[in-house]
Amino acid sequence: MTVEGTELVVEYDADTDATRLAVIAPSGEAFAERELTPGASRVTVPLGTAYPPGTYTVQLVDGESVVAAVEQALRPEIVIRELKLARNHPEEMYEGAADFTITTEVIVTIENVGSGPEKITALQFDGDVPRPTPEELDGSGIAAVDRPVRYTKPVISSGERVTLYSRTFPFSPSGSGVECTPEGTDGQFRVTLRGNVAGELTEREYDVAYQGEDLTNCQITIERPDA
Repeated sequence: MTVEGTELVVEYDADTDATRLAVIAPSGEAFAERELTPGASRVTVPLGTAYPPGTYTVQLVDGESVVAAVEQALRPEIVIRELKLARNHPEEMYEGAADFTITTEVIVTIENVGSGPEKITALQFDGDVPRPTPEELDGSGIAAVDRPVRYTKPVISSGERVTLYSRTFPFSPSGSGVECTPEGTDGQFRVTLRGNVAGELTEREYDVAYQGEDLTNCQITIERPDA
């Protein structure tokens, strides 16, 4: 049993006496059933991005008898691999990004190290940033790039690594969350990712330093405390 994208793929002996396949959710309730095609050896079951995470049981069934059963954990785990300020790495922004976007946005590289797919529903910033993410956020806070390949709520398969671009202007010079002074201002901010399957997926804190005349002309550096 393997996971390919947002589908559960089950391979079995084509000579089995079983006539159907049953997928049991972590709650013990039926998640899906499929009639087996004689001579076939593979069944694909859509998982989607709203499945309950946990351990699933797949059974090959003949009448009322379970011929074989195997368990598979299906649980996304999203980790932040890298976070950069676009203003410090303009060459890594997507093609066509405006100057204001480059000045204010963040580049976040994430990876799904779990065993199931996930849809990212929110990218949020709070703490010592000029413009923390509003509580009433319109959308996910993720820029749609290269439509229709990448959406504002991207689906991340198990083992996949993707780069997200914020669209909430967390480092906008018009924000009032922090001050940039010639003597330097230090602080911390937190990045939060939320998903459709697991809810709050991950949080990571970063140290940040601001130095300059004001936020318009400010040198901003970030560092992970545990780096």
